[in-house]
Amino acid sequence: MKKFYFGLQKVLDFRDFEKKQAQVELGKAVAEETKIQNSLNEIANARVASVKQANEMHDISSLYNVNQYFRFLDYQKEILLDDLAKAKIVTDQKREVMREAMKKNKKFLKISANIVFRIGKKKIKKLEENDIDDIVTSRFEQK
Repeated sequence: MKKFYFGLQKVLDFRDFEKKQAQVELGKAVAEETKIQNSLNEIANARVASVKQANEMHDISSLYNVNQYFRFLDYQKEILLDDLAKAKIVTDQKREVMREAMKKNKKFLKISANIVFRIGKKKIKKLEENDIDDIVTSRFEQK
């Protein structure tokens, strides 16, 4: 029996490739966003630790140094928040590309499944016709 060949298989393969590429790009964007968020968490933890240390300090120069460190942490936090906003925009764009790639791929999968279903129905009908012909032929030969 002849193997089924989907005429648009190359297009379907290309759509699969696009979908996989979109998944990879989305993964990279999410990883970058997570990295920035982890850096923000580290800054928050450093600030908490510095506050605990500052509560134990009593001389002015040490408190001044802690205050300068807070300013540095705030500056770093602002930079990271800006980077995080940009990363979220990129992630949303990659997510939209992924959604579109999945939608296109799904259309071709439906087309392929529909064609396979129709071919299957034709084969079943043909087998039923052959069985009916065999039954009719065997009855005709018996008489």
